[in-house]
Amino acid sequence: MSEDKYRELEAAGKRIQLYMAEKASAPLVVYHAVHGEGDSLHEACRKAGSPDFSLAVVNDIRWDDEMSPWAIPPVSKDDRPCSGEADEYLRKLNDAIMPAIRDALPEAPDYSVLAGYSLAGLFALYAAYQKTDFQRIVSASGSLWFPKLVDYVKSHQVQGQIQTMYFSLGNKESRTRNQVLKRVEENTVTIERYLHDRGIHTIYESNPGNHFRDAALRTAKGIKWTLEQ
Repeated sequence: MSEDKYRELEAAGKRIQLYMAEKASAPLVVYHAVHGEGDSLHEACRKAGSPDFSLAVVNDIRWDDEMSPWAIPPVSKDDRPCSGEADEYLRKLNDAIMPAIRDALPEAPDYSVLAGYSLAGLFALYAAYQKTDFQRIVSASGSLWFPKLVDYVKSHQVQGQIQTMYFSLGNKESRTRNQVLKRVEENTVTIERYLHDRGIHTIYESNPGNHFRDAALRTAKGIKWTLEQ
C-alpha cells in the first residue's frame, strides 16, 4: 500500500491504523484488534476480493473490559473476569475515535461497518443496540456464549439504522466441556434467526476449525459479504 493511503492516528489513548480506499467515499470498516493484526486483516480482505473500502484498525484495547457489555466472573480457572466497560468505551468510540477517523478520510464514507472477532464480535453485536454511526455489523466467531446475551437481544431493540448483520463460527467452537463456552453455537444461531425474523438482513456461516483458526480469513469473509450487500 502506498504511503499516501496509510496513516496512523491516535485518539482516546488508542493507536489507529487507517488503510484508505482508492475511492474517497468508499465504505469504512472499523475493526478492534487483539494483537495489532491490521496488516494481516487488510491483506486477507484483498485476497478475498472484497470491494473497495477503508479499514480503520483500533489497537490497545483492554480486551476483557472494554469489549464486554456487563461484568461476569471468569468462565474458566485460567481466565480473568470481564468488567463490562463497553458502554464507557462506546462513548470514547463515538466522541473521539470515530471523529478522528472521519477527519483523516478525504470524504465521508458511504456507510460504516463495525467488525470484530471473538469478544470484539460480541462488542459489535452489542453496539448495534446503542447509538452509533454504524449501519452494518460483522461478528466473526463472536463470543456470543456471553451469559444473559440472548435475553438481552430479545428484550432490547436494534438501532433503526442497522441494515445488515453477519455472524460466523468455527464448527468446533462449541465442542468443549466448559458449560458456558459450549453454548456459543446455540446462542449464535438463535440470535441470528431472531434478528432475521425481525426484518434485519442477516447470515450465519460455519467455518472449519476451532476458535483460534483463521481469524483474519473469517473476518475478511464477513467484511466481503457485508460490502457486497
